[in-house]
Amino acid sequence: MGCGSGLGDLFCIADNLLQSPRPLAGSRWEFARPMDSTRSGEDLLTRLYKMHGEGQISEEVFTALRGLADRGQLRAVDLAVHQARTRPRPTRPKDIETENALRGIRSRLDQLAEARKGSEKILSELQGRIADVDGRISNKANAARGSVGEGDDQSARRRLTEKARLASSRDRLTRQLQLLKEGLAQLDDLTDQLQNKAIELEAVRARGDLASLGPVEGVQGEG
Repeated sequence: MGCGSGLGDLFCIADNLLQSPRPLAGSRWEFARPMDSTRSGEDLLTRLYKMHGEGQISEEVFTALRGLADRGQLRAVDLAVHQARTRPRPTRPKDIETENALRGIRSRLDQLAEARKGSEKILSELQGRIADVDGRISNKANAARGSVGEGDDQSARRRLTEKARLASSRDRLTRQLQLLKEGLAQLDDLTDQLQNKAIELEAVRARGDLASLGPVEGVQGEG
């Protein structure tokens, strides 16, 4: 689907965001070198109390980390992880673009869901109407045969004419039913495409969230 329409623009924006490189490697996601083993537990404890005093950690987290410190098991990474969780995430233009694209896709998905709901109601009504017309056609055919058996040719012809009108009406209803089913199939295909785009953009956003954590102090990177 090309650009130019509202829906086409949504696909273009999503594709551009997915295709543009988003830096995840480098200094923002490199693990820092391990802290010097000579750093004392008192330094970590001081940092712990500072984090608690500044509201970076809850009372529950503070109690748990203090318990580790009392047992001599508190590590720098334990503090760094909680610092990373509370660190404000900077707003980047790419984040705004991704959020706007997701918002547009979700809005379109809501519209498609409403359209499908309305179309399913009409589909059910069409099917019920066709079944009703089929019953009337059958009744007209039976009545015509009865008239023939009674020798009432005029009545038989009238019943057959009515049957033909009903059959013509049924054909039109059946055609509308088929077109509606085809439209619903196209709607479902479009919904699947938009849902896939949304999931891809969610992945892009998640990668950005990981990148925004920055270096974790005290953790040795692999390889």
